[in-house]
Amino acid sequence: MRYVIFPIGIISLLALIVFEVPAWPQEKSVTPYGDFCPQCGKYGTCQTIMTGYDSEKALKDYYRKKGLAVEIEKTGKQFIRARIYDNKGMVDTIIFDRGTGRVRSIY
Repeated sequence: MRYVIFPIGIISLLALIVFEVPAWPQEKSVTPYGDFCPQCGKYGTCQTIMTGYDSEKALKDYYRKKGLAVEIEKTGKQFIRARIYDNKGMVDTIIFDRGTGRVRSIY
């Protein structure tokens, strides 16, 4: 019995190794986790909190380069919440930190 179970077990393990099984979707995210505004530095080095106009312009410029449109949903003292659209519809909802320049997806 051992001589039958052992080869079947080895073949099963080899089948798991040979066939590629993705652990997450292969599509690329619209907003990479923790991306940043080009007007600020990579490490949250904005000199002052960006004005509402500057932060909206920075977001729209950033996503325009990717071929996407931005709709500002809510503007607060520190954060801006926005929806990102492509030709087919909404693809992401993001929060933009006006103090550090960080862009985070919350969708």
